[in-house]
Amino acid sequence: MSSAGVLEELSAARPTLRAAFVGHLPAVELGDHVSSSRFGQVGIDQLQPDTFERYLHELPDSVDLAVVFVEDGSETLESVRQLRARQRFAKARVYVVGTHPGARVPGWAEALDVEDMLTSSVLEGRELVETIELGLRAHHSLVRDPLYTDYYLDSTFNRIFDWFETTRWNWKEIRLDELNPELLRDDERDYLTEAAIIEFGTLPGAHNFLREWEGEISFSSWALQWGAEEGRHSLVQARYLDQLGIKVRTKHALYKREPYPMGDTWAGTLMMNIISEARASEYYRRLAADTNEPVIKRIWKLLGRDEARHCHAFYLFSKELCEGNKDNQIAALKMAYVWLADRSEGIKHPAGHFYPHSTSAAGIRRIEKLVEGATDAADHRVTSLVRRLAEDDSIESTRDMKKKLRSLMLSA
Repeated sequence: MSSAGVLEELSAARPTLRAAFVGHLPAVELGDHVSSSRFGQVGIDQLQPDTFERYLHELPDSVDLAVVFVEDGSETLESVRQLRARQRFAKARVYVVGTHPGARVPGWAEALDVEDMLTSSVLEGRELVETIELGLRAHHSLVRDPLYTDYYLDSTFNRIFDWFETTRWNWKEIRLDELNPELLRDDERDYLTEAAIIEFGTLPGAHNFLREWEGEISFSSWALQWGAEEGRHSLVQARYLDQLGIKVRTKHALYKREPYPMGDTWAGTLMMNIISEARASEYYRRLAADTNEPVIKRIWKLLGRDEARHCHAFYLFSKELCEGNKDNQIAALKMAYVWLADRSEGIKHPAGHFYPHSTSAAGIRRIEKLVEGATDAADHRVTSLVRRLAEDDSIESTRDMKKKLRSLMLSA
């Protein structure tokens, strides 16, 4: 049997989560596995530098090499280079083990993502298991993030931060003391009340984003920014209403604290929010164009611009997931089709869809009628984004989305 076949056979009977020790580490007494309180059995592989590269090449795909301890010596650099040369092991945690406490960290250690420099004394007895477990926890932290980037500033959140931050409106731009109630129509007062209540849906939305994206840092960081911006939307409209003598009750915010089920896929959740943000942006834009009251005109313009920015950001995160990933394209298309195809009971929006006990569902239907044609314009914009995510310029309608969806599922 070939060496690769032997490894495959062994992997079926031995732990698939493994730690490798490379070089001569005399202080370490090892069996073929150790038991971790958090991660269960962890297989142990003992190797010499001249066999390490072959070991990496023949390691079965079913095996997750989580932690590597390399003897500090003349061949250390080459062993770490061999590991990092394979993208598959990018998240393996590397420790260099020497005999001198406080040894100088070599310059290449950071470049090759060495976790730490250890003395061999920490690998004796119970400390061996504890040290392996620390490495496993470090490895697990990286594995949980499927959008992990080696460098923090390369994450999507950090790449869009400047654009997002520099287009944020200043609260000082709003002069509520200058509003003219006589220029406000009754239907606009009604819309204001419903919009303030609908915007309370940001609270559970932010909660769910952080729960659904647990273990990930890029989108989660942006979700905090999104939640902060959206929170201002209900506040500024409630304060405007207060100037009119209309009080918004706290119960409406509490109704929206009830958690709703998390999504099954990130790409699907992002598509749902692309749609809801696009529609909200178009509603605010058209209301701003139609009103004669200058203060609320300014507020609605700013809120519409916010929602358009949010829609674009959700699209960028969705694009990151969908590029070259058929499963995520399918998830995004499914959500787009479900949310765009049927308006028999009015448009779908998270604020109303997940909270039928709130006034939001009825409020959204009234808003939709107030700004006739806005939904069509918003959904046209969404369809253009779906074309890019699905990498198919022929998509012009929900029927085309369904056709593309079938094609992707048949070829999956």
